[in-house]
Amino acid sequence: AYQFKLIDGYLKDIQELNDTHHTRHSEWEADRHSVEECQIEIHNKESQMKNRETEKTKLEQEVTRLRLLREKQAKEAEQKRDQEEQQRQQEELMRQQEEQQRQQEELRIQQEEQRRQQEEQQRQQEEQRIQQEAHQRQQEEQQRYQDEQRTQQEEQ
Repeated sequence: AYQFKLIDGYLKDIQELNDTHHTRHSEWEADRHSVEECQIEIHNKESQMKNRETEKTKLEQEVTRLRLLREKQAKEAEQKRDQEEQQRQQEELMRQQEEQQRQQEELRIQQEEQRRQQEEQQRQQEEQRIQQEAHQRQQEEQQRYQDEQRTQQEEQ
């Protein structure tokens, strides 16, 4: 009976050890399964973070590309405005030169007209002088003729 009690105690201890082992093994399996799930979740989170980092890098590159493109377009627009301004200034300068040439041509025409009028006036004055001289000669001839007639009348 003592040995039976002792064996029964040992059997109970063995049973307790078995139960503890099963409980611990179950807990260990649950922990191992939980660790695996955590590792999978960590791996998924790391993949998501890596994907987000890649996406962020791509977005930063796109922002940089767009910024450079915008700067290039702004520079091209400024160059175009500068070229248009230069062309406008050149056109204005040409217009001013053409206006100056037109004014010079008008002045030349006016001077030519004045010269022509002066020549015409000189011609008229010369013609008038010639007419006056002719008239004076006629008067002188008429005076001589009258003087000759008087002289002839006096001689008669």
